[in-house]
Amino acid sequence: MTQAILNVFTISHYCEKARWAFDYLGVPYRVQVLAPGAHLKLAREHGLRRGGLPFLLTDAGPVQGSAAVVTWAEQAATGDGPVLSTEATRDTIAGIESRLDDVAGVHSRRHFYSEAILTQPKAVRASFMKEQSLPQRLKLFAGWGTICRLMARGMDLGPAQREDSRDALEREFDWLDGLLADGRPYLAGEQFSRADIAAASLLAPAVRPPDHPLHGVIASPPLHDADVARWAERPTARWVRAMYAQHRGRTTAS
Repeated sequence: MTQAILNVFTISHYCEKARWAFDYLGVPYRVQVLAPGAHLKLAREHGLRRGGLPFLLTDAGPVQGSAAVVTWAEQAATGDGPVLSTEATRDTIAGIESRLDDVAGVHSRRHFYSEAILTQPKAVRASFMKEQSLPQRLKLFAGWGTICRLMARGMDLGPAQREDSRDALEREFDWLDGLLADGRPYLAGEQFSRADIAAASLLAPAVRPPDHPLHGVIASPPLHDADVARWAERPTARWVRAMYAQHRGRTTAS
């Protein structure tokens, strides 16, 4: 293996976080888009106890989880290119990113899927089918009912859970609005960092920035759309759109 292989779900915001870091740093990689179910088999084949995506396949072994994958990309980046953290900001960035991974990322996912999986499962299936081979699309089509039940159980989905996650996201918007209130351009100070990638990518489902590579690809259900509209003019939502416009755009992997 001469090039790292990043295994992703097409519409995962944690996978978008990893892809953005690779693209920003200019580290060569290849994307392998997996379908639900197939990711578990591949993870087991590489000795991983869980199937969480993203996971990276490298000559030195697999690397799992968006934070670990971003760290790998940082270490693989050439010295004369852009950076996503410095010695002076590393602890601050780590604290912000850890909270985003554990709270904003989890609740933006549950907020979306609690409505989408239960009310428009066919639209979600169509999003997962993108970039899949014909045999994999047929398997996904045939097994989608079972996959939906497993997703609902694994992510604890439901109407009450959607409301709980919406409230959690409100608190995360409050927190980030507070960080940005002093006029800083970026969460960790004056330099764009992995904390900014984490915040923008993990909140993207709740903001739907027009410069997201998948903007318009993922169908959004009506209650979710109403919340996105209600949050649209919050400082953090405006900031997320600006991060995508300035530092992401419609970049794609090699």
